[in-house]
Amino acid sequence: MKAEDKGDHFLCNGTKIWTTMAQHADMIFCLVRTSNEGKRQEGISFLLIDMHTPGVTVSPLVTLDGPAEGAQEINQVFFEDVKVPKENLVGNLNEGWTCAKYLLEFERGNPYSGGLYRALSKVKKLAADIVMDGQPLIEDVDFGAKLADLERQIMVMEATELRIFSEISAGQNIGPGSSSMLKTRGSELQQEVSQLGMEAVGQYGLPFVEDTLASNNESDIGMAGVAPVTPRYFNYRKTSIYAGSNEIQRGIISKAVLGL
Repeated sequence: MKAEDKGDHFLCNGTKIWTTMAQHADMIFCLVRTSNEGKRQEGISFLLIDMHTPGVTVSPLVTLDGPAEGAQEINQVFFEDVKVPKENLVGNLNEGWTCAKYLLEFERGNPYSGGLYRALSKVKKLAADIVMDGQPLIEDVDFGAKLADLERQIMVMEATELRIFSEISAGQNIGPGSSSMLKTRGSELQQEVSQLGMEAVGQYGLPFVEDTLASNNESDIGMAGVAPVTPRYFNYRKTSIYAGSNEIQRGIISKAVLGL
């Protein structure tokens, strides 16, 4: 998005995509192009924009989450001749990338293990309720091995998080390497757990009707507890892309941690 200096305000034109819950937001922060000189990241500024400003339009892309996690609508936001006061500039002009990098350390460096344990417990419950060839799926040797392997990986994730967060509590910065590592591994495990859930429900995951995800008195289609599985699986396809794709994260790790 481009922001032109108009004296007492910036005039913004462009778009921002993958903005979760933008339909409910009062404010949005944006990285905008304010200069084409020097390195590309040197011409970026950090702006706060009132979502009720004339020229701001929110366009929903998709809603993909079950009621247990709350519907999260992904949006594209359009800006057409949006006037933004100069006082909404965060930091210095053309130095917004410095602010963004600091914020990204915390956006990417979230704890994942708690949510992963909860998600895996839901898969276990489904597997205990689903009968395949006369026995509960959870008793199947191959499926049980997959559950055990995922639980082991989540335990490793938890140990890594505890180590990193203990360093933060001691006053250290999380750093780009650690945050990228957490984001990469955490998002991959989110996808693996949701994929195992889909494997568990099998054909029961086919009747994905979005209207059934709303809170109502109607029973689930096919089998109790299955309704959120398919939308959660599709929703987690995005986790390895948002906040910087995992390919980008591995590049950061190679430089910040391995010194390559």
